[in-house]
Amino acid sequence: MIVPILVGLIVWVFFDHQLLELSKIKTKKIQKIEQILSVELKDEWFTKRYKTICILRYLILLIVFVNDKILIIGLTLISCLIAYFIPSLILERKAKLKIKSIRYHFPIYLRQIQVLLQNNTVVKSIELSLEYVPDVLRNDIEKLNKKLKMEPNNMTHYVDSMKQYGLVEIQRSMKWLYRYQNFGYIDAYSQFNHMLVSTSKWLRQSRIENKNDSIQVYQWMGMLPLVGVTFVFISAMMSVVISLFERG
Repeated sequence: MIVPILVGLIVWVFFDHQLLELSKIKTKKIQKIEQILSVELKDEWFTKRYKTICILRYLILLIVFVNDKILIIGLTLISCLIAYFIPSLILERKAKLKIKSIRYHFPIYLRQIQVLLQNNTVVKSIELSLEYVPDVLRNDIEKLNKKLKMEPNNMTHYVDSMKQYGLVEIQRSMKWLYRYQNFGYIDAYSQFNHMLVSTSKWLRQSRIENKNDSIQVYQWMGMLPLVGVTFVFISAMMSVVISLFERG
């Protein structure tokens, strides 16, 4: 059993360069995360992940010294899998947090647009809104503003704006803004008011979710003293049991 495993490890080391290049191939999931976070993962990120796995793989050498071979093999595999998936999971969590923040801030931003639309076109309102836009939306709104300055009547610019976040409410809002810009104000303004009613519900729901998340954090913090007391109680009981055995 030991010999095939060691041979496999040697073969793995021999093909390190090829495996490293394969590990740099970006999956659709990684590409989606890059779009959401507005970042481009460099080769260094993939290289660091693979090198971490390379270090952990040598845990398999413990089979030479330990009798429980299955335990060592399992420990090595689990360690390598954790090293591979943890960086991606961290990025995925950042992406989810950003989407959640955008879902919260976009209805507020839309209210600002509504005020500006009373005296300006959609394109001008978006330009003026740059002074007040939340930081989490700034990059996307700046891109939209640049595109609309060049082609103010191009529906694609509205539809594609913030499409990467997969929020249906934003896509619907953008279509309404396009209609407001290009097909007359009376009917479009009525539609826009309906949109604001729906986004008000959306904002209220986001606030409730944020409040619930905060409550859950405080609940866990409230559990810490109880956990501490339980640990002290168990330690005291163990001390008593050990002392009884020693006396016996």
